[in-house]
Amino acid sequence: MSVKPSRTTVISVATATALLVAGAGAAAIGTSYRHVTVEVDGVSRDVSGFFTTAGDALSSAGVSVGAHDLVAPASDQSVSNGDTVVVRTATEYTVTVDGAATTAWSTASTVSGVLNALPAQASSMAADRSYTRAEMPLGEAGQTIHVVADGTTTDVVASADEGTTAILDKAGVSAGPIDRVILENSGGEATLRVSRVARGSVSTTTEIPFETEEREDPEAEEGTETVVQEGVAGSEVTEAYQETIDGNVTVSAVLATTRTEPTTHIVSKGTKEKKKAEETQQNTDSSSSSSGSSSSSGSSSSSGGSSSSSGGSSSSGGSAAVSGDDASIWAAIAQCESGGNPTTNTGNGYYGMYQFSLPTWQSVGGTGLPSDASAEEQTMRARMLQQRAGWGQWGCAYKLGLV
Repeated sequence: MSVKPSRTTVISVATATALLVAGAGAAAIGTSYRHVTVEVDGVSRDVSGFFTTAGDALSSAGVSVGAHDLVAPASDQSVSNGDTVVVRTATEYTVTVDGAATTAWSTASTVSGVLNALPAQASSMAADRSYTRAEMPLGEAGQTIHVVADGTTTDVVASADEGTTAILDKAGVSAGPIDRVILENSGGEATLRVSRVARGSVSTTTEIPFETEEREDPEAEEGTETVVQEGVAGSEVTEAYQETIDGNVTVSAVLATTRTEPTTHIVSKGTKEKKKAEETQQNTDSSSSSSGSSSSSGSSSSSGGSSSSSGGSSSSGGSAAVSGDDASIWAAIAQCESGGNPTTNTGNGYYGMYQFSLPTWQSVGGTGLPSDASAEEQTMRARMLQQRAGWGQWGCAYKLGLV
């Protein structure tokens, strides 16, 4: 015989079933509500809410995580009530790895820790130095750091939270504002290296040698040499901005250049053959002797009917030979060469009563232009030239029969 349940029984069973389902849902909701501690770079806060993973907890706390940040447990791992989610924010650093500059992200709390995490045998980075904030610790507590400065190495044992300034103070080393302080890591050994930097302007002077110019003087005897103009070296002065690191130039930029040109050294060399000069001297001596004889018998020569403007000179072969005393001979040459005018300067390169060229004038001790000298000085230096090289120095000497 079958028993048909009453309506009351059916309702009771349905009610019991509903209560069972509701209880299970409440239990599930109750177990997903958690209390978690979130710690970011040493700063903690409690977070409560309905979440199951570390990432959910961080989102509830309003914490954004970067691609290089460290999260423990991982964002996709589940967390339980009372757990702690730790975040270490990564920082980008400029480092040198095996000689090449690059960037690296690290969550290390010390400079030494940043370098130790790099997959390289040799690495380095600028040590943290700040006058406005706390310096990043240089190494772990108890770590030995080699401080190298000015050719001396000093070992220092780091204490907790000691930065660059504290380590340098322990080593007795001072670093200027522009000095470079680098922490190097090689084979696990930490070295703090201080490089001295100097910046400023420097002046460099370079000498420019003078050139020598040789000029031929046909009026001076071969083998003679006269300095017409002394040579003077020039110079080039360069002002430059320069940066040096431990005495080695790393930056150099020219600011200005001043150049002083050299003065050419000029030498006058005689080209007149010695034999011809000797013959000229002999002819001069002979002429002087003849002039002396003519002078003593000047009055009789005058009566011969053929006289010169100076008196007492006879002509031969159409050329009037000058005779008389020394003064009259020089007067005749001056008259023939320049009309006897000591200031003659026609612009042809020959000057004064005796038409000196400038090199010849200087070779007998004259200064300035011959045409600016007195008649007495011109005659004196003409006599010096005649004694040295003979009458052949003057074209008029041939006309006057002196050569």
